[in-house]
Amino acid sequence: MTSVVVLAALAGAPDAGVRRPFEWNVPQQVAIVPVGQRLEANGLPLQIFAARSKDKLDNLIIHYAQRFLDAGYYLPFKRLGPFSGRNLPRVVALDPDAMISYLVYGWPEGDGTTTLILGAADLGARTQRHSGTWPTFPGATQVTSFHLEYAEAVSFTAKATEAEVIDYYRSILPAGGWKEREPGVFVKGGRAVRILARPDKAKGVLGVVALEQADELDLGLPTQPDGK
Repeated sequence: MTSVVVLAALAGAPDAGVRRPFEWNVPQQVAIVPVGQRLEANGLPLQIFAARSKDKLDNLIIHYAQRFLDAGYYLPFKRLGPFSGRNLPRVVALDPDAMISYLVYGWPEGDGTTTLILGAADLGARTQRHSGTWPTFPGATQVTSFHLEYAEAVSFTAKATEAEVIDYYRSILPAGGWKEREPGVFVKGGRAVRILARPDKAKGVLGVVALEQADELDLGLPTQPDGK
C-alpha cells in the first residue's frame, strides 16, 4: 500500500477546515476515515479522507469526474492521468465559485476492493498577494493568484458584468499574441486562458477567475470523461 509519504505529498490538493465541504458519498463504501485534523499546507486549509470501496478504481474515478462536472466545477484536461508521476489514476477539479480545489486518486487492493484518497484545499482562504503575472480588471478587489495542478489562475471580484470583464480581456490580450476562439476563451501556442465569471448577488459583485492551462483542443484530448 502507498506509504504515508504519499499522503503528505497529497496535501496540496483535496476536505476538516474547508468552508464548503464536498459530500463524497463513496459508491459501495466499506469504510471512510479522516486523515489528520486541522490540516494545512502553505497556508491552505485542507480536508483529506481515506476510503475503501468494493467498486472498481476506474468506475470510481469516472464517477467523481462526472459528479464534479454535474456540480459545475472546472476539470483540467489531464484529470484522469497519473498522479505526480505515479501510476495512480486521479481526477482534479476546481469549484470557481468557492475557490476550492479537489483531488481524488486511489489504487486497487489485493482483496478486490479499492482504496481512495479524497480531499479538498480551500484556495480562497489563503492570504496571498497577486504575483502581477496576469492583469486584472480595473478596480478589481480581493485579487489573489494561485498555482493549481497543470494551471495558473488569478481570482478577483469586480463591480462589473461578465460581458464587461470579457471585453476588457478582449481588448488587451491580443497585444500579447492571444486570439479569442470563443467568448471568454483565448489561445496561444498550445495554451488557453478561460475567463470564468459568476455573480455574487449577496455582495453585488462579480467573482472572476482567469485560468491559464494547456489547450485541450490543440492537443486533441477529450474534454469529458466519456470522450464526448
